[in-house]
Amino acid sequence: MLLDIGSLIAGCGLLFLGGDWLVDGVSGLARRLKVSPILIAFVLLGFGTSAPELFVAIDAVLSGAPDIAMGNIIGSNIANLLLVLAVTAVIAPLVIDPETLRIDGSVMLLSAVALGLVALDGSVSRLDAVVLIGGTICYLLFRWKSLQDDDDDDDPVSLGKSAIFALLALAALPIGANLFVNGASGFALRFGISEAVIGLTVVALGTSLPEIVVSVVAALRRECGMVLGGILGSNVFNGTIVLGGAALFTPIVVDAVFLTAWIPIMIGASVLSLVFLRTGHLLSRPEGLIMMAAYCGIFLR
Repeated sequence: MLLDIGSLIAGCGLLFLGGDWLVDGVSGLARRLKVSPILIAFVLLGFGTSAPELFVAIDAVLSGAPDIAMGNIIGSNIANLLLVLAVTAVIAPLVIDPETLRIDGSVMLLSAVALGLVALDGSVSRLDAVVLIGGTICYLLFRWKSLQDDDDDDDPVSLGKSAIFALLALAALPIGANLFVNGASGFALRFGISEAVIGLTVVALGTSLPEIVVSVVAALRRECGMVLGGILGSNVFNGTIVLGGAALFTPIVVDAVFLTAWIPIMIGASVLSLVFLRTGHLLSRPEGLIMMAAYCGIFLR
């Protein structure tokens, strides 16, 4: 029991630090290379904060726990929208860029629907993985021109320091993922809780910590574009790169509970969030509170 708790805490800590270091390191490298802030938000923050989910998903499928992998991905996407985005809106209402919402928001919803479609037959195959990953790569290539930055301002961040942060993150993330999955599986075994529920709650919330930290800091600094771009990017990467990356190692068997309940809930959360984001292109505190209440209601039902 104590070993499981220690494993969860240690894994959570390493995932948190690893995600934070990866965001700092990769963002610093991107700024030195004069990459657009929008690209940093959607791609680098999105992928950087999804890195814990990727390592957890790969470790889970290799350990024979596909429900934790799928639950982690779906649970993280739900938490990103109804918890992380909502909390930041309560802290500081978010002004939404219409173009980012129209293009990247649509892709976020499309990726959620695509996840549901590839899982309909009860498994995510290697071919499904190639389609998901290939679709995201094509989208990023399509968006590249609009994401380029011509700003020539100097950046004080050291190239070497950024590289060190990125390397430290790459070491911390897989170790933290392994500890977290072991702790979560231990709880599931000891208390008779299904791995699907553990993945949807404990693991999903733990691997969402980087998104929470980045979004809260950005909200306090009134960097609304970074908050929205990071969360949309994270959900897109979770549903395509993370799921596809794990399925490339071994096809993922999808439990019926995901098809009948959790995937529809994830799609519903995506639709609700986009509706609130579109109303006046502002996510207000009352809307944030409604989203948080919806999140609590989902897991307390």
